[in-house]
Amino acid sequence: MPKLKSVEPPKLATWLLEWFSHENGPLVGDLIEAYRSGHSAAWYWKQVFAAILIALPQLVWRHLALFAYTLACSAVISIAWFFVFPNAAHDSAFPRVFALYANGYAIDWPWSFVYQIAFLTAFQAAGVSVALIAHMACSRQLHRRSLVRALPVAIVVIAIGNVALPLVSGFLSRVEWVGWIFVSAPPATALILGNWNARRSHGSPLHKPKTFTSA
Repeated sequence: MPKLKSVEPPKLATWLLEWFSHENGPLVGDLIEAYRSGHSAAWYWKQVFAAILIALPQLVWRHLALFAYTLACSAVISIAWFFVFPNAAHDSAFPRVFALYANGYAIDWPWSFVYQIAFLTAFQAAGVSVALIAHMACSRQLHRRSLVRALPVAIVVIAIGNVALPLVSGFLSRVEWVGWIFVSAPPATALILGNWNARRSHGSPLHKPKTFTSA
């Protein structure tokens, strides 16, 4: 018996659409109705990505300071991680940190993989946590509830992103600047999503809903 198609579109796609196109409520409703009328999940995802690409430049411009802060902090974290490792050009700038990381080489697989991912995640999470707290303090959003919402999201995003790094380590070793992008992506994404969740918990979402007043 063939599997019946769900009447509701993919939840993740809808969540992304609502985040990036929050002020375009009619678009969200139209795409959901189109999916229910017979369009496929692949079609729905394609429309969601198209909507995000259209909304992203405006979103970045509207919150340019936040994105610039995110890029700067993620670059600092990536540079610090780069200097942890020795290579042909220089020794490790943090030999004790590298020695702790290298302990994972002596552990049997797959626990060595788990150890190294956990170590990188902890290193980046420490930097991201400092950056998040500093930004939240400057924007007067540093509250316990904001931290509870922001930090777990940031750590999970970093961990998921770091799982992919060893899988492409051979390619990264050939093209160093691409490696910088890959290493910077998890903390940058974590900072953005962490700040979004902090703003939501504080009642100050990234997208402010429109209000209407009577004359």
